Amino acid sequence: MSRPRVMCVSTDRATRASVTLSLTDAPVDVVIAQRPDEAVARLEAETIDAVLVDAVTVENVPDVVDAVDSEAPGVPTFVHWGDGEGADSVAVLSEVVAQSEQGESATRLADVVTAHIEADGSSTDDATGASEEREERDDTTGEPTAPDDREPLPDDVDRIVGTVRRQLVDVRSPLTIERVLRESFTANDRFLFAWVGEYDRGEREIVPWLTASTEIDWRLGRTFAIGNDEHPLLEGVIRSRDLQIQQPLEDDPDAVPFGENALGREVEAVAAAPLATSDELYGLLVVYGLETLSPAERETIRSVAEAASYVLETIAVHGKLEQRERALQRYERLVETAGDGMYVSDDQGHLMTVNDALVEITGYRREGLLGEHVSLLIDDEDVDAGEETVASLLKDDGEETTDTIEVTLETKNGERIPCEVQIAVLVRNETFLGSVGVIRDITQRKLRERKLRERNERLDAFARIVSHDLRNPLSVSQGYLDVIEETESLEHVESVRSGLDRMESIVEDVLAIARGGEWAAETAPVEFEDVAIDAWNHVSTEDATLAIDETMTIEADRPRLLRLLENLFRNAVEHGSSSRIHVGTREDGTEPETAKGESPLSIRIGSLEGEERGFYVEDDGTGIPEEIREELFDPSISSSSDGLGIGLWIVREVATGHGWSVTAAEGESGGARFEFRFDDQFSG
Repeated sequence: MSRPRVMCVSTDRATRASVTLSLTDAPVDVVIAQRPDEAVARLEAETIDAVLVDAVTVENVPDVVDAVDSEAPGVPTFVHWGDGEGADSVAVLSEVVAQSEQGESATRLADVVTAHIEADGSSTDDATGASEEREERDDTTGEPTAPDDREPLPDDVDRIVGTVRRQLVDVRSPLTIERVLRESFTANDRFLFAWVGEYDRGEREIVPWLTASTEIDWRLGRTFAIGNDEHPLLEGVIRSRDLQIQQPLEDDPDAVPFGENALGREVEAVAAAPLATSDELYGLLVVYGLETLSPAERETIRSVAEAASYVLETIAVHGKLEQRERALQRYERLVETAGDGMYVSDDQGHLMTVNDALVEITGYRREGLLGEHVSLLIDDEDVDAGEETVASLLKDDGEETTDTIEVTLETKNGERIPCEVQIAVLVRNETFLGSVGVIRDITQRKLRERKLRERNERLDAFARIVSHDLRNPLSVSQGYLDVIEETESLEHVESVRSGLDRMESIVEDVLAIARGGEWAAETAPVEFEDVAIDAWNHVSTEDATLAIDETMTIEADRPRLLRLLENLFRNAVEHGSSSRIHVGTREDGTEPETAKGESPLSIRIGSLEGEERGFYVEDDGTGIPEEIREELFDPSISSSSDGLGIGLWIVREVATGHGWSVTAAEGESGGARFEFRFDDQFSG
């Protein structure tokens, strides 16, 4: 007698799996309909004894219930109003909840469904006098079978199911499943042979498995195409996901694989059963019987195929988990050995994996990072930027798999580190699982960028000053030339010569910077006294004198330091002893105050006193007014032909390039004093 059939109508895979598992040990078969129209079609074509409707995922539940009443009057219908979360969803069938405890959902479902089926069958029998047993139909023709055709299951056939189930426990190889099924059937005198074929969905063909040689001289190395009507028996199984039988075989031996061979060995019937679960078709089982298959034997083939199907599903799941585990282990090894910081976060941004490099960068212990949100390490603005990047990658449909953003990482001790994060998203089955990030410290790059930006800014200012400083002596010289041309007097020739000399000095400064490139390219220990003497010899010092208080060794770029001292000495000689120093005009057109002095000039250099590290250059000239000392090196203060010009600006830029600071002050004698303080990062 065939078992009652229960149809589960649900679009949720977890619910379908829960229903199937809960009814595994119940005397019923579960069939699946993923859509309401599929359920109606099955009700029209098949015998269904009960219907379970998942109201959470199925729309128009009343229409489904009405269709059941219309197509299968009297069939009990259960409506599932639960939350659709896994096995617990089975427990919320309204009638089930009312009868038992929460923890017994599987048993309750089986009891309630089977009880309703039995009650429905009894009431129908009482009203109509119908037979207690459900009408059997031929699996090939669909016609009812005569009551006399049914027979109890012989002991040796019944043992096949038990033997298969026992031998499939803990099996992890598909080929072992093939061997168990084949040997279990061929050990019985009713069956000649059995084989298992894998369904290749991509190639649309059945590929037979064979784990050992056999006495059956059939060419099992071939494959069977699906979709061209060459193998109706196999195609019927693929379409219906149900048992298909060809008997007697002599009516159409070409309808089955190896039909002529089987007919020659007195095979009477061939059955093909799907090896499938509700979500996946793995292949099929083909059995060759020496006698016409009774309903009991058909049920045996069905049961064996069902048991093998769940084992195949378990193997597939284990295979996916092992593959995922191996991939995770390889990835974790890669993460741990990477020099950059790396992390894996879940879909909500919580850190699930971190490597040693990230632990070292952040200063946290690994346990202090795992499970925490990324906002522990970066501020809200950077978190938003990361979320926008992830959303952009998910919208790109796989065209872009990674993107890079810059964030500021805050360590455990509060240090803020500029970092670059390369982000990749983790997606499986169109579901976002999280992201992977590679974090690189870009402090040095940022420092280089800052220096380059500052250099460019200085060069822009330099260009403005140069154009102005050259324009001033040029315009003055042109003016004197006009006077000479008008008066034909050579009285102003020296003034023109002075202007030309000034332009030549400016050009020399320009060439020095242009040829040298950096303000402090390569530093090395240099003797400060030697550089000062060389610089003094390069400048026209007239009657001025140079005094060196002490010798010392400093870390500097010698050519640049030489240029710095030359400019200071020239500035002191040219302006410190003159009766008037014109230090330039501000951008607003106003002129700073002037200072007066007398020559000859004395210049003194030495190291700073006390704990400060650095040196000074001081003269006993007229000095620099206090109100312009702070803006003395500013690019906005330019000069006329007699002014300070580009010289002091170059002094500041060379000092900055070394990492030194420079300030203008008043010397002991009232003259100008320039103090240079070292930064340990740049100077020794």
